[in-house]
Amino acid sequence: MYWIGPLLGGVLAGLLYDLVFAANASVAKVTAMFTQIDYDDSQFDERGRRRVKEQEDAEAGQGLRDTAAA
Repeated sequence: MYWIGPLLGGVLAGLLYDLVFAANASVAKVTAMFTQIDYDDSQFDERGRRRVKEQEDAEAGQGLRDTAAA
């Protein structure tokens, strides 16, 4: 019985950090986390704004060019 408190506290602390104190915390991220079945943290930029599909494709292409140049 004494292990329930620490487990719930750890889960709550992780969620609180990720949704409130992290650098990319935002209301849109919290909403997406609780409403989307296929939530992915990489859908949000460093300011917590949802990435646009074209921006993701451009960054993926940039990564491919960087590895090809190496």
